[in-house]
Amino acid sequence: MEELLEKVRKKLGIEVEENDMGSAWKLVELLEEKGWVVYIITGKGRKQVDAWHENFGTLFAQFGENPNFGSIFEGILTVALLAKELEEKGVL
Repeated sequence: MEELLEKVRKKLGIEVEENDMGSAWKLVELLEEKGWVVYIITGKGRKQVDAWHENFGTLFAQFGENPNFGSIFEGILTVALLAKELEEKGVL
């Protein structure tokens, strides 16, 4: 988890404390400002976070992965980093 928090700090410039949903939610708001729709689905044994953007569709369709995580917190951080990766490639 520490590595994920460090990547968010370096790539997105946002300090997120471990398991602090308030600070993670800043990432959701950042994505929203950039035109993303963020999907968060919870259920027993299911913690899913994904995002969609009108320019290219569903985020995880681009990376060929299943958007299921150990926690919603981890999912939000990972989705924000993947969206940033697409921005750096010039997709957005």
